[in-house]
Amino acid sequence: MDSSYIESEKKATLVGLWILLFNFLMIFVWLSYEFYASFNRESDYRWEFTFNIVGIPFGLIFVGLILFAISKKLIMEIFNN
Repeated sequence: MDSSYIESEKKATLVGLWILLFNFLMIFVWLSYEFYASFNRESDYRWEFTFNIVGIPFGLIFVGLILFAISKKLIMEIFNN
């Protein structure tokens, strides 16, 4: 392989990782806000409160694990140069 191709592939990987990190970080912030707001408003349906207390924390855990994996890969790519 050509060295310029390898360099452009590394740059593309870094850009993709930064985009993924930003997107999942925004999802994490949005889920955190929804979880906080669920305690301060009256739910329309009986099941909605239960879903907010159970479902949103599972989403936060899932997105947090993805953020951890993306951050780990991004740090490895940055310091691997």
